[in-house]
Amino acid sequence: MRVDADATGRWSTASLRRRFISPELISGSVLVCVVIAVADEGGGILDVFAITLLSVLVFWATEVFAYTVAAQRKRPDAETVRVAASVRGALVESEGLLLAGVLPLVFLLLGLFGVHEGEVAYWTALWVEVGLLAVVGWIAFGGTGVTWYWRVCGALATAALGLLAVLLKILVH
Repeated sequence: MRVDADATGRWSTASLRRRFISPELISGSVLVCVVIAVADEGGGILDVFAITLLSVLVFWATEVFAYTVAAQRKRPDAETVRVAASVRGALVESEGLLLAGVLPLVFLLLGLFGVHEGEVAYWTALWVEVGLLAVVGWIAFGGTGVTWYWRVCGALATAALGLLAVLLKILVH
């Protein structure tokens, strides 16, 4: 019996797809792109970093709360409310939103500490997030029997969401 290399291993496409690809990662990445795009880099890299970090944390907390509340819809009226279980489930389901902010915040932090100029850190953070969306699309559309051009289409379509934020940046500023 032949085992597909895509389906085995800790860092295989299939493993990454099951573990990390989520609506929260995609919507969180687009959110981060939009926040960075509309942030005024003229106010300094600290402002962009703080606005991005706080936005990610607020939206993550909102996501956890929303999942916790929405989990109650599945509960029969006679069943006891299990808030702790709902919160645990919400924390797992919403982790993609936190992951979405890690890479751009690292690049903004590098700009904050002078490793890169502020403007370079700003644009790098924005483009890294677009790249992350492309990687997410590539991984999401992987699998046995999936041709490379469908994976490219998936990567481009997912990255296009981030490109819309870049376009927004160009139009707003």
